[in-house]
Amino acid sequence: MTTEFDLLSDEWVDALVAATASAPESTARPATVALTIGKTRRAVLALEAGRVTGAGSDDDVTVTVPFTAAQLNDLLAGRESLATSYVKGDVKPDGAIGGFLSLVELFESTDLSSAAN
Repeated sequence: MTTEFDLLSDEWVDALVAATASAPESTARPATVALTIGKTRRAVLALEAGRVTGAGSDDDVTVTVPFTAAQLNDLLAGRESLATSYVKGDVKPDGAIGGFLSLVELFESTDLSSAAN
């Protein structure tokens, strides 16, 4: 059973932390990534070794990635690929590509469906 969270809420970030806690460590670069939906909904994630370690600080954001709610849900549920969405131009990160690639590795290598609605 999937618990519903408001996307980008504190509870949602906690669900990502739980979903990635047992993920295999990776060599992905540490990054602080801001995910946005529209102009007002925002979550900042701290990524370390292929895991979400918690909420990050706005001061440390290296890349911002805008999504629609449907798009983010499809990515989390595994119905869409973040890498493919980027190549097709459906996702347009703003900032350091290294931070975005850390997010891509996380989305592509970990089951995040427990954080999807």
